[in-house]
Amino acid sequence: MNKTVVITGATSGIGKALVELCLKANMNVIGLARDQEKALKVKSEFSSLTEGSLEFVIGDLADNQKAKQSGQKILSWIQEKHEGKLDILMNVAGTVTSGYHENSDGHEMTFAVNHLSIFILTRLLLPALKKSSDPRVLVVSSLSHYRAKMNWNNVESKKGYNILKAYKTSKLYNVFFVKEFSRRIQDVKIYAIDPGLVNTELGLKNTTWLAYTIWNWRRHKGTDVYYPTRFMVDVATQKEYANMSGHYIKAGKSIPPNPITENEEDAKKLWEYSEKCTGIRYDNID
Repeated sequence: MNKTVVITGATSGIGKALVELCLKANMNVIGLARDQEKALKVKSEFSSLTEGSLEFVIGDLADNQKAKQSGQKILSWIQEKHEGKLDILMNVAGTVTSGYHENSDGHEMTFAVNHLSIFILTRLLLPALKKSSDPRVLVVSSLSHYRAKMNWNNVESKKGYNILKAYKTSKLYNVFFVKEFSRRIQDVKIYAIDPGLVNTELGLKNTTWLAYTIWNWRRHKGTDVYYPTRFMVDVATQKEYANMSGHYIKAGKSIPPNPITENEEDAKKLWEYSEKCTGIRYDNID
């Protein structure tokens, strides 16, 4: 039976490339997209790839309610079309914004989309993942997390907001989440993925002219999106990664993350803070 995979941020960049590669690997792909028109365009573009199936769920990850609604939509689709079983979850969607922005919950936007939405979505899809014989979760982090610090007096970068600081801190939280998840949940494998510098349009959206210009200049030094995504498909499917849950993976190899992510006390504290922010708990999973 074909594997079923959920991919967030599925209409551009790394997410879109993953959709293509997973289809070619004979998977059933469920993409999460904010824009119906973009989703239809991707479906049309990949219509000749008949090895797997492709459907889109339209949803948003900008705040708690929207992330929960998106998760429920995906879960309903899995229950209806895939016997309630999910094999792979790829948390790809992310944002970076110039200037300080809060969502409807009062959380800083980068923190909400890049961290809290992953905390929410992964929990909501856990029951479906647990029905798989080899469930795996991938979380896209960034090499920028090596330059981030843990500041409990400014968890959401609300004080002295800086676009780069907020982004790299959110990517640090991704690694903390993966580490703590792997300790708490043994039967679902999880990995933090470092795609390296990739030529994507992430920093060209919701940014000032200066940030846009710098990102646009820098991204052209990066690899094309198919370089990291080929490794990501391997991590999601190959036996050699079965015993690497909780690892930080770059170019298909486990490497040491920022040493501060090994601090289990901070990881637990961030987990509990995330529970408080979202109202989501990981106990009593059906």
